[in-house]
Amino acid sequence: MSAPPVPRLRAVDLNLLTVLDALLVERSVTRAADRLGMTQPAVSNALTRLRLLFDDELFVRHGKAMAPTPRALSLAGPIRKALELIQASLAHADAFDCTANRTFTLGLQDIGEAILLPRFLQRLEQLGAGIRLDIRREPGAALHDEMRLGKVELVLDYVVISGEEFRRKRVLDLTMVPLVRRDHPVVGESLTLDEFLGLEHLILEPREGQTNPSEQALAVLGRSRHVRMQVPHFLSMPLLVSRSNLVCTMPLPLARLCEQHFPVRAVSCPLPVGPIPFFMMWHAHQDADPAHQWLRQTIVELCGLI
Repeated sequence: MSAPPVPRLRAVDLNLLTVLDALLVERSVTRAADRLGMTQPAVSNALTRLRLLFDDELFVRHGKAMAPTPRALSLAGPIRKALELIQASLAHADAFDCTANRTFTLGLQDIGEAILLPRFLQRLEQLGAGIRLDIRREPGAALHDEMRLGKVELVLDYVVISGEEFRRKRVLDLTMVPLVRRDHPVVGESLTLDEFLGLEHLILEPREGQTNPSEQALAVLGRSRHVRMQVPHFLSMPLLVSRSNLVCTMPLPLARLCEQHFPVRAVSCPLPVGPIPFFMMWHAHQDADPAHQWLRQTIVELCGLI
């Protein structure tokens, strides 16, 4: 099969690329028109020209939405990166004004939501920033495409996003500790491993394709624990632990936060689980964006305070 024809650069109207970028993000002519401040007929006309330019349908109707073709998806990252580079070349690297209106869309698990967002909000209030944060919980299987298209600009997670087009920076190492109710009848200030395994456990549901780190470590030792309950989020754990004799395991910064708001306490225990690295991740096309640079630097600073 021959490769698709490559348009000559001098024949390309760069304004068409901004339309294609908007269509890839919005998947709708109407919303793309609103995003660009254009009329719907103008966007439809631009799409017709784009189809001729790339000799591909680019988008096909899928219910009420427009689904991009493989050719369109292959163009998404390079075109966004090119537009970002052009935009960055027109502005100074220090030109981002955090008091201006800007929305950042972040992908966070409840760890980051609980221990990072309050600090971020406090920083924004101190700066008088006009920034809005939209938080996406577990973007899921479409995460790669959402990051390529700019729908999710930055992710904080302990599961690494694969692919050379994604950047990552290790911002935290999370030590895991047991958490029990404050007046637990049999647990003192510390637990031996045998005492820990002798309790009934509340555990975190593993993600699809992942294994609970504690289960992996115990399997290596040939040990197991009695699981009474499994939940999908860390943030429900202190509520359940505070009203039972169950023990759960969670990152130390989150456990300390839970101690401030619930009748629970963290205890020391020789858990066979090393610190879990926590990463900040983004798509390469965001590298040169001054606003994104400010966002990444702010998150690194805030994580240094945890």
